[in-house]
Amino acid sequence: MTNEVQQAVAKPKPSNEIDFQNLTTSPLISSEYVSDRLRNKFREYQLYKNEKGEEIVRLIRDNWANLEVFTQDWRLSNINKEEAFYIRYNLDLMQDILTTMPVEFHRPALILLERSLSVAETAQSKGGFLRRMFNSFFQHSTSKEEPLTKRSFFGIGKKNKEGM
Repeated sequence: MTNEVQQAVAKPKPSNEIDFQNLTTSPLISSEYVSDRLRNKFREYQLYKNEKGEEIVRLIRDNWANLEVFTQDWRLSNINKEEAFYIRYNLDLMQDILTTMPVEFHRPALILLERSLSVAETAQSKGGFLRRMFNSFFQHSTSKEEPLTKRSFFGIGKKNKEGM
């Protein structure tokens, strides 16, 4: 199973502003755009022989399907410092488990991922954060005006106007 070439579905390109906002807020973790190589780490397969003696691979448990309840992507979360620490800790631990532990530990890794996603997902609803963000206009400007008081090279004291 691991020697097969597996391809991910290419994400569509937005053609207008509405498509862009839709792609920004649509889920990625639980979508078809996630590679099967990742999904298969959370799936359990069994090899068995049918009546003709042919070997068949059968999916017996799809733990990845648990993630389909999440509706937003990580980057849209409105998390505070404590939530960020919690999410990072769980994600780091999950990656460590998947990288260093045998297959029997994939289920605890999935639990860590689910807990992190639940914090990120619920953080998006704080004060209507995402709804307000998409219904707002942002303006960015830069000013080339010099500061009112000039400082020396080391930031201490004022510069002498005579030395200019």
